[in-house]
Amino acid sequence: MTKIKVADFKTLPDRTPSYALVADVDLVVVRWDNEVSVFYGRCLHRGALMSDGHVRGKNLICGVHDWDYRLDSGVSEYANEEVLPKFESWVEGGDILVEEDEIAAWGHANPQPFNRKSYLGLYADTSHGTEEEPYAGLIQSYARSGLKRTGHHGQVDAMGVPRSQLPDWDDIQILTAQLHRAPMLEDEAVGTEVVIGPNARKPLRLDIPLFVSDMSYGALSEPAKI
Repeated sequence: MTKIKVADFKTLPDRTPSYALVADVDLVVVRWDNEVSVFYGRCLHRGALMSDGHVRGKNLICGVHDWDYRLDSGVSEYANEEVLPKFESWVEGGDILVEEDEIAAWGHANPQPFNRKSYLGLYADTSHGTEEEPYAGLIQSYARSGLKRTGHHGQVDAMGVPRSQLPDWDDIQILTAQLHRAPMLEDEAVGTEVVIGPNARKPLRLDIPLFVSDMSYGALSEPAKI
């Protein structure tokens, strides 16, 4: 067994997540009262660093999307099937220790995709986005390589909305009757006169199809009717 120190118990702030790196695996070390837990340091959702999160009650909370994990077990209180891997840890002579071989074996079984020397390094989003963010990977590629791989304008498309929710040609209804006669230009005169009751004895003629009158508060008066 190879013991390795990840933090000092006395100087580790209570209920404040701390970052550690062992065998190329990111870890988060959390002390609460006299207890200590060492977990895999990445949120199961989008791989955000859990050391950038915070403690709320009995849970370790991801600082990006509020995913929660119990301090004692790593089990999500919200969704029990989600479990943040926990590694054996103990305090010896004031040092918080872990077993390097255990973490290395876990890292071998779960290869880490983070290149700490590349763009974004520890903070790279390796999930390539979700349905609501389908172009996260494309945006990051622009940040790394610019437009040299896609041309001057880059890829032109809608971002941030699932393609299934975008309108397509099937949603557009074209009424051919409206295309039969081309519309007039905006500076051409247009007749707006409207005749209401053209066959009546006294038809109502309006210069424009807009008529404003007082409310009758009941029935129309006799002069208005005739």
